[in-house]
Amino acid sequence: MNLVGRSFARDTFAQAFSAEAFVRAMLDFERALAESEGAVGVIPPEAARVIASACSDLSLSPETLAREAKRSGSLAVPLVKALTERVASVDARAAAFVHYGSTSQDVLDTALILCLKPCLFDADGVLATAVSHLAGHARRHAGAVMLGRTLMQPATPITAGVKIARWAAALHRCRLRLAEARERTLCIQLGGAVGTLDALGAKRVQVRHRLAMRLELGEARQWHDQRDELLRTMAELAIVTETVGKIARDVSLLSQAEVGEMLESPPTKGVGGSSAMPHKRNPVACLQALTAALRAPGLMATLLASSLGEHERALGGWQAELVTIPDLVDAAGSALDSLERIAAGLVVNAERMRANLDALQGLVFSERLARVIARDTDRASALALVDDWSTVAVTERRHLRDVAVASRPELAGQLAEVFSPDAIVRELTPVLDETLAGIPADG
Repeated sequence: MNLVGRSFARDTFAQAFSAEAFVRAMLDFERALAESEGAVGVIPPEAARVIASACSDLSLSPETLAREAKRSGSLAVPLVKALTERVASVDARAAAFVHYGSTSQDVLDTALILCLKPCLFDADGVLATAVSHLAGHARRHAGAVMLGRTLMQPATPITAGVKIARWAAALHRCRLRLAEARERTLCIQLGGAVGTLDALGAKRVQVRHRLAMRLELGEARQWHDQRDELLRTMAELAIVTETVGKIARDVSLLSQAEVGEMLESPPTKGVGGSSAMPHKRNPVACLQALTAALRAPGLMATLLASSLGEHERALGGWQAELVTIPDLVDAAGSALDSLERIAAGLVVNAERMRANLDALQGLVFSERLARVIARDTDRASALALVDDWSTVAVTERRHLRDVAVASRPELAGQLAEVFSPDAIVRELTPVLDETLAGIPADG
């Protein structure tokens, strides 16, 4: 990972996919494979013990493996060679059973899954906590009326509670989908040269079962040539990243000084500072989330393109996938890292929301006003009339309610409810409850 990338990385994800962790995962696969084959008599039990011991003791330089892998196009080749040499130094006969019946893709795919596993469980925890925090914010700010915004312009008023609840609900859906995909993806890959495990014969199922148990992964038939389940999980991670990015986009826009309705966290000395302007407090968590969200689509496109593999083993596509998945996982980790800070520290300025609402002189209640007018006429005529009143309100800098009453004094008694923020809160309370249905509040 380059230096700039490290400044955005989530530590747990970076550790899970570190070079050292990946090498250890490959050795863990070889150890578990030998133990599984030894247990059912595919290879001599003593050879299995020697191989397992060598896997536990062997220390390999990732840089050396990477350099040597350029000759074969696979990290597994120099790893198996080094492991075989280590085993041969102890028991020459046992060396013949290193990597027995397996192939490079079995090693690399299973190592990838082993590295992915802690990331997916960490993601689940972050999402659960963030959803709970945001649901709590939504309920606490159910009475804060703010501008709804469409096409970057003021629209019908909503509440901060409803806005935040929608963020929580989206993340909750992400968590559910990712959990389902995780259960189908965290499986071993064991297929041998063309996915048939010829060398294991009738004991292929027993070996596969024992390998999965030892590695604490799910058991699956070979999937090295059909990557749909892995691709689905990557897609879910990309969606998580984009969902967090959407939240960050909203918060960053609301945190602009001229808007001032939300902050990603309370202003803290040393956080979000500028190298030149002492007064600045930049939304750095939003920055991090948006950086991740901008990376994810291109990485996902590469993975989709890579899935068009040739026959039983791809030439280039599978390899491109192995290079790209850690980058996409890194982007997702970065987004989740920022989400933790935003969800826990979100600041809502209800007074500024009300001030921005009031500054528009009732114009954002025009749709509600048109509905009242439409009781006595058709909808098109009501909209046209309120449009005319809105033009007068803007031109003469008057409140829309005053323009309406001046034109139709008989409406005065009906307009209090039309222009009432409290009425907005009452009407949107069921919407808030519906949005948060099934989501626990922040304790």
